[in-house]
This record gives sequence, structure tokens and C-alpha cells, in this order.
Amino acid sequence: MILNQWWAWVGAAVLICWTLGAHNRLVRLRAQVMQRFLTLESWVLQYPDIVHEAVTAAAMAPAGWRSTIGFDLGTEHWNQLQDSANHAAMALAKMNEHPLDVKSSAEVSAAVNAMVQAWVVLVHPDVFFLSVPETLRQRWHELGVVIAPELVKFNQALEAYNLAIEQFPSNFLARVLKFKPGGVLSFELEPQIQDSAQSPLFEESDVRL
Repeated sequence: MILNQWWAWVGAAVLICWTLGAHNRLVRLRAQVMQRFLTLESWVLQYPDIVHEAVTAAAMAPAGWRSTIGFDLGTEHWNQLQDSANHAAMALAKMNEHPLDVKSSAEVSAAVNAMVQAWVVLVHPDVFFLSVPETLRQRWHELGVVIAPELVKFNQALEAYNLAIEQFPSNFLARVLKFKPGGVLSFELEPQIQDSAQSPLFEESDVRL
């Protein structure tokens, strides 16, 4: 009887130690994901800053609005760039509150990719004679070089966390404590502009100035 009680206490102690260890590991992995997101967010938020500087520079230089596809479409591209940059900043702010929310991750990926695509269209040589200053283009490119590895680090930390909460027997603890998997981020930092034959930017009726 005493021996059975002793084994029961030993089993309980082992279970408690394992539970505490598993819990601390999940908390640590989740914290790493959040820290990686904060680092990534700080870099990505520099994109809207560059957009703001580009818009300011264009507003001060009338030639920056002189589009080869017409004034109306030219200003529309600038508006799309500003809107997409604002949307990206808001999506990041929302994900900042819940870095592991799958829906927020999808929204950030879509918003950032839309912003990058709007930038690529705007700086394309077939669209504008003069648009974004070269210094800003270079900053945008260098920022993408920095963001790419930070994006990989975030997704790696997220995948390690997701794997930990799905592995047996930690998955039971994760379910009880409501540890939920997060969604990876996917940025196309160097997208290709559509061919003129496929892009709505280049219609036969467009008039080049």
C-alpha cells in the first residue's frame, strides 16, 4: 500500500514537472514568434514612410505627374500606392495586437504585396517619364533586402511554434491552454510587372504625352 502511494506521488511529480516544462516551452516559442514579428513589423513599416516621401516629392515636382499613359491614370497610380501603403500599415497594426491570428497574417500578406505591386507599377519606365527619385528607389530596394531574411526568421519561428503545439503529447496541453497555430507571412518583394499585352495600364486607346 505504501509502495503504491509512493509510486503515485512519483508519477504526480513527474507529470507536474513535465506539464510545467511543456508549458514553459510553448510560452517561450510563442514569445519568440511575437518578437520576430515586432522586428519584421519595424522594417516593413518603413515602406509607408518611403511612399509618403515619394508622394511629397511628386507633389513638389509637376513633372512627376506627367505620365506616358495619361494624367488621369497617372494620378490613379499614385492614389493606389497611397491607399495600399495605408492599408498595409493598418493591417500590421491589427496583427500587432494578435500576431498569431491566421486571418491577420493573410491580411498583412495581401496588403504588403498590393503595396509592393503598386510601387513596381509606378516606377516602371514604361509608365512614367519621371516619377520616384532614385534615392527613394534605392532605399526601397535595400529595405527589401533587409526584410527578406527577417521574413524567413519569422516564418521559421512560427513553424517551430506550430509544430510544438501539434506534437504529441504537448498537443493536449496546448488544447487545454488554448494555444492556437499562427499563419505564415508571404511577401513578394520583387514582383514582376505584367506584360503590356496583358496589363490594363497599356490600352490601345492610351495616349502618350
